[in-house]
Amino acid sequence: MESCLFFILVIFSFTNIISPATYTCNPNSSCGCSAGSTVVTSRIVGGEQAPVDAWNWMVSLSRGGSHRCGASLISASYAITAAHCVEGYVNTPSVFTIMVGTNYLYDSTSTTIQRRTVTNIIKHPNYKTATEENDIAILKFSALTISDSSKLSFICLSAANVDPFTTNTNLVATGWGLTSEGGSSVSSYLRQVTVQVIASTSVDCVRGGLANSNVQFCAGISGGGKGK
Repeated sequence: MESCLFFILVIFSFTNIISPATYTCNPNSSCGCSAGSTVVTSRIVGGEQAPVDAWNWMVSLSRGGSHRCGASLISASYAITAAHCVEGYVNTPSVFTIMVGTNYLYDSTSTTIQRRTVTNIIKHPNYKTATEENDIAILKFSALTISDSSKLSFICLSAANVDPFTTNTNLVATGWGLTSEGGSSVSSYLRQVTVQVIASTSVDCVRGGLANSNVQFCAGISGGGKGK
């Protein structure tokens, strides 16, 4: 599945797609291609449960045994996540553990599961807590086993100075996020949902607190229930 990682005020993986549609990819691609395909139809808060092997770069980042944030593999030893997820822990990276190879946070039986302790955190030097500008961090850990049986893949990163997401572009967001607007329940299973890029000058975007359209963008359903 060909995909480009980008960041908005909440971290997710985003993939250009027209919804609903079957999402497939070139298996010979070096990034952005998972072991399986998926049909993404949901455009509601909380989305729908993602199929197994549809988004094989997704990482669960946990602290103290509890899931904290999603991340995306960019290589066997590195993943990218949101800076706000690791705020205050840059000097103590070992408090975090990553888990890959499953869609279920409490999976203890899948043979594809791999876990690693985070050994280094590189937070964007210009990250701003108040506005969440440059909300990006890199996680380093000992190399994962990458093989046909591991079914892991890496997400593609956008080229420098290229904005792949213009207004009204359809996207897919994936993660272990909230399942209802304004709620507190987080899904134990990986979810997928379609969203759309919203103009940075729109009322919804401004109300959402977008601070710098050079490093942030809005996505959701204008006037609807999707998050920023």
